[in-house]
Amino acid sequence: MAIHHYENFPVASVLLPPRFRDAVALIYAFARQADDFADEGEVPDAERLARLARFGEELDCVEQGRNPQTPLFRSLAVVIARHGLPVAAFRDLLSAFAQDVTKKRYGNFAEVLDYCARSANPVGRLLLTLYGAATPENLAYSNAVCSSLQIINFLQDI
Repeated sequence: MAIHHYENFPVASVLLPPRFRDAVALIYAFARQADDFADEGEVPDAERLARLARFGEELDCVEQGRNPQTPLFRSLAVVIARHGLPVAAFRDLLSAFAQDVTKKRYGNFAEVLDYCARSANPVGRLLLTLYGAATPENLAYSNAVCSSLQIINFLQDI
């Protein structure tokens, strides 16, 4: 599994406690693959959305205690159960990635923040849960930081 991508940071860094590295790498692999589905250049939108829907079906298996079809989701199911990760956060990411396919412009900043709430904030929620630090106060701070980083990412693309 690739733990590095063309992004601004390495994933599953040696700076992470060893007990969290595999979980962080799996969270990243989920998000990276789903985001790549949404962003694939020549693939028709319908196929992109179908690929994201298959990820949603795999999450259904995880939630319902059924065996997922893919190695990624079989591993992710173990991590979700072991650490009590909220499946809703993974679904939020899928929702944002589907929006990447269908929505090309935003009418106002509230729409941008709504997107951030589903594209960036879930990652903070997952990591805080993983670390056992998902308090209301920490989640509020995390949401602010994650949304800010997402907006900075947008600005880098201008």
